[in-house]
Amino acid sequence: MRAVFRVGAFAAAVFLLLVPALWNGFPFLFFDTGGYLARPFDGTLAAGRSVAYGLWLSVGVLGNFWPVVIAQSALTVWTVVLTLKSHGLGGKPLPLVVLVALLSVATALPWLAGQLMPDLFAGLSVLAFYLLVFRTEALARWERIGLVGVVAFAAASHNATLAVLLILLATFAAIRLLNRSEFLPWAGLRRAAFAVVLGIPLALSANFAVTGELAWTPGSIAFPFSRLVQDGIVQRFLVENCPMGEERYKLCTHRYRLPPTGDDFLWDDEPDGTFARIGGFLYGGPEMTAIAAKSLVQYPTQHIATALLATAQQLAMVKTGDGLVMQVWDTYGVIERLFPQVMASSHTALQRYGFLYFGNLNLLHEPLALASLALLPFLFLFAYRRRDLGDLGPLAATIFLGVLANAFVCGVFSGPHDRYGARMVWIATFVAMIAVARLVPLVDWRALLAAPLGLRYARRRIPPVV
Repeated sequence: MRAVFRVGAFAAAVFLLLVPALWNGFPFLFFDTGGYLARPFDGTLAAGRSVAYGLWLSVGVLGNFWPVVIAQSALTVWTVVLTLKSHGLGGKPLPLVVLVALLSVATALPWLAGQLMPDLFAGLSVLAFYLLVFRTEALARWERIGLVGVVAFAAASHNATLAVLLILLATFAAIRLLNRSEFLPWAGLRRAAFAVVLGIPLALSANFAVTGELAWTPGSIAFPFSRLVQDGIVQRFLVENCPMGEERYKLCTHRYRLPPTGDDFLWDDEPDGTFARIGGFLYGGPEMTAIAAKSLVQYPTQHIATALLATAQQLAMVKTGDGLVMQVWDTYGVIERLFPQVMASSHTALQRYGFLYFGNLNLLHEPLALASLALLPFLFLFAYRRRDLGDLGPLAATIFLGVLANAFVCGVFSGPHDRYGARMVWIATFVAMIAVARLVPLVDWRALLAAPLGLRYARRRIPPVV
């Protein structure tokens, strides 16, 4: 019966994560979804569009992509179960359902799990990384192998996620070298390092299988360059380095007419737009690289200041629903071209008619996410001083570093967006919920209630999680 209840709780938790997508009538689509969908079928590489994740999406074509979001939701619940188990909260069905229900209401998690994008794996990979480093003794062998697969797939699915994992790995390795205590076990670091590095051949092999070319998923200088446009560095460089009557760069003629934001620069649909004039993603790389490199030499202080500002802005941008709009025309075009049998379902979803509205939802999500993130350093210090809560210290530290690394990578190299924050910050709220669940049994509620009456009760002692 216990096994039946556990399976039922797991299925109920998966269903809770699927509720928004079921309400929508189709998995959620983003501007970039079409780029991922097309990769395995077009046999080409595209900037920032992982072939590995495109292959993942292709598995769900026959089921209108529902198998993909069901698998993503199940993988999320499984990772949550392992995290709870490793912190003394596993084994009971009801707490799992309640916690996933709270996450479904209070965070962006179900909107990520139900979306045909690799964003979900940004947060999942950090949780899996933590479990591999710090809590492997609480996991079975097959669970450790599964977590290695999660980290490797996440690293192969998005360059930004790989960068965040590499920053975490480098940071923990440096701490372990400087502090030889057992706080950071070498065995756990080796497992995590293996998982992260495994993502590199996984991405290369997926690219080779689809394109016949052993090449890395291309990034693009256009994304960090667009942030330099938004921060005014490009305009300053052009004004100071484009002599009158001489067009040293194609952008010289646009130095006083650059778009105000990075998104306006990249996604201007006009054929005579600034980005199109310099060659776009395909041919604009050399000029953008030259301007970015030379401006870094000329204005190092401004580059550092704007990078720090972009990181801080990204930390604060955590609203749910960024980009879940009806005008994802490229994605609809790919679906119509490659999967005409899916057209009817995708075009009858609520998203297709602009019925997704996140204003009221973010009245809860945004402040709760920011409060949870601010709580993590205090939780780390509190857990460090309490032996019975000591296991929460590494968890809070890992999640905080993961969110910070994500803010740096995404804010600096692509420009701050709410989507980048929302896809990661839900794990901070998850940690806050774990902390509350661990603290509640430690409070002597009888003594707390009896104190005003002058009564005294013996305090219960809960054994710590080792």
